[in-house]
Formats: sequence, structure tokens, C-alpha cells
Amino acid sequence: MEKIALILDADDTLWENNIFYEEATDAFAERMAREGFDPRRARETLDRIEQERVPVYGYAPQEFARSLVLTYHQLCQEDGRIPRPEVEAEVEAIGNRVVEYPIILLDGVAETVAALSRHCRLFLLTKGDPKVQRDKVDRSGLAPHFEAIHIVPEKRPEVLQDLLVRHNLDPRQTWMVGNSPRSDVNPALAAGIGAIHIPYHRPWSWEEVPVADPERVVRLSRFRDLLQLFPPPEDEP
Repeated sequence: MEKIALILDADDTLWENNIFYEEATDAFAERMAREGFDPRRARETLDRIEQERVPVYGYAPQEFARSLVLTYHQLCQEDGRIPRPEVEAEVEAIGNRVVEYPIILLDGVAETVAALSRHCRLFLLTKGDPKVQRDKVDRSGLAPHFEAIHIVPEKRPEVLQDLLVRHNLDPRQTWMVGNSPRSDVNPALAAGIGAIHIPYHRPWSWEEVPVADPERVVRLSRFRDLLQLFPPPEDEP
């Protein structure tokens, strides 16, 4: 019998990611409040700028820092102020906190990935800056469990279809596992493979779009629940 193939997302599926961006955003909003700006307005302006910039500049952490600086400039412009260089430097430093955050695996990930790798074909599919993402994979200690690791600018349906061909995968036995409706669930549905949604406790608003076809999606509350969905063969020791 052909093995199940699981294509796993990385950030906020295997390890903490967005929480560090949320902490930086909180610090930015507090710094803007000390400048006399409404912190809610600062957050809303940042969201708008990120919505505009991410499709153009991608997901590199340095671009997040740049978005914070641009948000500060926008707030100043709207209020008729001149940005202060010392505040700009502080804002950039806040953004750069996310450049090399520690890898904290989510609950149950290490043992579940190890167990699944003994009876499933595992692939890692993550998006973003190749150097940054590869470094995170290496620091996670999970790389040896994956048959292949793919880092792409965006996780589109055609990317998943290419993986099916490249690794000779049967769509009926292949599942995408991730936390994001935008980047994991909906592309999997469009590519004709299974979709497993494991929501993250502090999701990035960019990733939270409606699920295209909820009836076709398996929703799990914990990563370790994959072992109940894909148990080892009875003859496995």
C-alpha cells in the first residue's frame, strides 16, 4: 500500500512565529502612543501598509521592520509632523527583533513528526526568504525527518501540483497540513489534495481568509492529533 504523504507548513504550524511579530507590534504601538498617536490607529495603519507591501516585497523579516518605519512616516504625514530620526531608529530596532527569534517548537511537534516519519512520507513546504527559512529549519532540529524541504515565495496551487509530479505523489494519498487558510488550506483544495487545518492561537490577519470549501477540510485542534488521523500500521513496533 502506498504511503500517506504529508506536506507540512513550518511557521505557526511546527514552531512559534507570529507571536514574535505580535510582540513587536505591541511594542511599536506603545512607542507610537508615547509620540501622541492613537495606538489603535497605529495598528490599523500598519495592517494597511502590510497588505500593500507583502504581495510586492514578500515575507522577509527585514521587510516587517521597513513596514513599521513606513507606518511611522505615514502617521506623521497624516498629522502634519516631520518624522524624527531618533524615533525612526527606535522603530526599526523594534522591527528587527523578529530577524533571528528563537525556535520554539509547538506542543507535541517534535515527537509527532518523528513518529509520523516512520510510516508517512514527510515534506516541508514553507514560504519566505530562503536564507531565513532554511536557518529556522536547521535550528528546529526537524530537518532529518523530511524527505525534501521546499522554500518558495508563495504557496500557490501550482506549487503543490509541482510537488506531486516531482515526488511522484498520489493526490488521493497526499495532504497539506498547516495553520493558514490563505497559504495552506485553500491552495491544497485548489490543487486537488487533502487539507488539514490546525489553527494557530494568535494568527496573522493576513493569513485569515475564508476557507474555500469547509466540507473538504479536516480541522484539528492540536498537531499531535495527526497521529490519530494517520496511526502507524498495526505491525509497526
